[in-house]
Amino acid sequence: MKQFLLHEFNDPDNEWSEIVNLSSDRELKSDFISMLDKNGRYDNRYSKLYRYSAMVPVEIGKDDFYRHGWTIANTEAVRFGVKIERRIKHILFLYLDTSVGMGVPLSEAIRRFQNQYGYTEDSWSYDTIRREYNRHAKHERMYVGSTIFDLIHAKIIGELVPHMRQFHIKEDL
Repeated sequence: MKQFLLHEFNDPDNEWSEIVNLSSDRELKSDFISMLDKNGRYDNRYSKLYRYSAMVPVEIGKDDFYRHGWTIANTEAVRFGVKIERRIKHILFLYLDTSVGMGVPLSEAIRRFQNQYGYTEDSWSYDTIRREYNRHAKHERMYVGSTIFDLIHAKIIGELVPHMRQFHIKEDL
């Protein structure tokens, strides 16, 4: 999650080499701001954040700081993390489905995804991505070995052949 946030929203300045600025994504920024709290309330639902151990600074404006607060409860951190995970997986599935549909082998598509978004084997390994992709495979996905061109060809032939038979039958009369 940290890698994705830094890849998509990193806005370094003189003081911070890694700082996330969510201003370019209004929905995500609005969700994040709504999670801020001034009190830093104790949250016993998630006393330890095992799943989200990495931290990344997020830039907020002075107005948001004073109006909404500066801390996030663990429950809100988990909720935000789940939202980011869904977004990452949506991008992953879209990227892999499109690549495979264009004829790129799945293994190469996964490597390209890792390079494109800066995921190393330590941050999100090839095997983990492949398992995630296979686990959530949809029935509508194309079969391995078929491409978008195969589907287009099958659709065209499927539509034209019945009409062509009728055309040839009428000519023979």
